[in-house]
Amino acid sequence: MTTSPNACRHCGVERRDHALAQRWKEPVGWHQWAPPTQDQIKAHMLARRAERKPR
Repeated sequence: MTTSPNACRHCGVERRDHALAQRWKEPVGWHQWAPPTQDQIKAHMLARRAERKPR
């Protein structure tokens, strides 16, 4: 499964799953949820679209 378009810019975890605790990710270290960049959102959306099966 691909990453949600609005997942954390550092680790790819959804905001609702990230909200209760900080997460560890190299090279960022401990961090709170941070909004993804526009380029990350676009990349995630294109990956999800490519993963869909044609009708």
